[in-house]
Amino acid sequence: MKLFGFWRRSIFMRLVLTFLIIMAPLYGIGIGMYNWGVSAIKREILNSKAAQMTYYMDKLEQETQRLKFVQSETLYNDDINRLANSVQYMDNYERGYYLNNLQQRLSAIKNGSNYIENVVAYIPSIGRTIPAEGSIGELRDSDLGRMIWSDNSTPSQLIYNEGQLVLNAFFPPNAVKKSLKPLYAVQIKLSVPQLKESLRQFNLNADSGSFLMDASKQLSISGNEATPTQERIRSLVGHSDNGKGSIAMNQERYLYIYRTSSYLGLTLVSYIPESALFAGLGKYKFTFGLLSMAVVLIIIVFSLAILRFIRMPLHTLIRGFRRLEKGEMDFTIGHRYEDEFGVLYDRFNSMLGRLRSLIDQNYKQTIMVQRAELKQLQAQINPHFLYNSFFILYTMTRRGEYEQLMKFQLQLGGVFSIRNPQCFGRGDAGAGSRPCTDLLRHTGDALLQSNQGGI
Repeated sequence: MKLFGFWRRSIFMRLVLTFLIIMAPLYGIGIGMYNWGVSAIKREILNSKAAQMTYYMDKLEQETQRLKFVQSETLYNDDINRLANSVQYMDNYERGYYLNNLQQRLSAIKNGSNYIENVVAYIPSIGRTIPAEGSIGELRDSDLGRMIWSDNSTPSQLIYNEGQLVLNAFFPPNAVKKSLKPLYAVQIKLSVPQLKESLRQFNLNADSGSFLMDASKQLSISGNEATPTQERIRSLVGHSDNGKGSIAMNQERYLYIYRTSSYLGLTLVSYIPESALFAGLGKYKFTFGLLSMAVVLIIIVFSLAILRFIRMPLHTLIRGFRRLEKGEMDFTIGHRYEDEFGVLYDRFNSMLGRLRSLIDQNYKQTIMVQRAELKQLQAQINPHFLYNSFFILYTMTRRGEYEQLMKFQLQLGGVFSIRNPQCFGRGDAGAGSRPCTDLLRHTGDALLQSNQGGI
């Protein structure tokens, strides 16, 4: 209620609050546009990153499909078939010829992709391993175990084993299912270092990172060193195709996004601190801060302007009226500008001058009327008062009351000393009391003789 009353009594507060009411929606629109811009930029950055990750996974799928195709062609090539099934009918020249052709073919496969570390053919019938690079070696027991690696959980049949990521194909294809020993196998070993290098393209700074993992979350190929943040995100990522989220780690908030390839059975995860994600928005934050400061400054300047040009002149005028209410009239109020308040001040001063003149005229007229009435009353009172005074003096003289007569004479002389200064000289009653007494006595005798018949 007090605030409402102050609002009703103060023009200054009404103007300031009206200005704030006008500015608040504009500032709110500015904040809304800023937040909308930040959200739009955040959304576009995340969408761009998601599109980049989707493109990466698509390329990796296409590359894997291409590798499986050339792997299958090699698996059913005449050179490897003859080496596995007809080596006993070959001489050393033919054997070397087919081995050389097979190695060249494997080398062509390796050189056709940056993601291949090596391509190896295992042929138990000749007891040899034929790599794409390096010399042909003896087939060992561990190689026999690698020949039968298989994983049919994904269409790509990508295998993660012994820290290696491989594509394995053997002949006949159903040998492992039937618990048979394959005749031979062609194995493509993918380059984990090369995959790690390719993942670094998603890292914007040292605090961001990306990694690949399989559905069982056992495989983890990271573009940088493993961190607690990465392990935490790894435990939170689900099995859906796409997703995103955020976590807080070490007083820093991280955004993560992931894309899953059902063909490969791999999930690509990329995470980045929010501070790095919005690093480019620093200038916009600075601009918005300047805008906020400008709004506050405008409000302060507007308030001071209203205070100086409206409230203070009004307050001066109000003080003038209050002084006038108290009866003070010997003052004027001034204004340095020739504006509306200057006109009001001039009219106030003019009104004050006319009021002083009217009051002065009314006061003088009142005094003159009072004096005239007093003189009229004195003119009416003096003859009768004088007669009674003389009669009293006469009576006191005849009785011999001279002490009382002297006192009354002095008092009566004091009354008439102003009108008859010749009787008392300078107004000293004791200096001329005898002449005044004689004058009063003779005046009393004459008055008594003239009124003996009537008293």
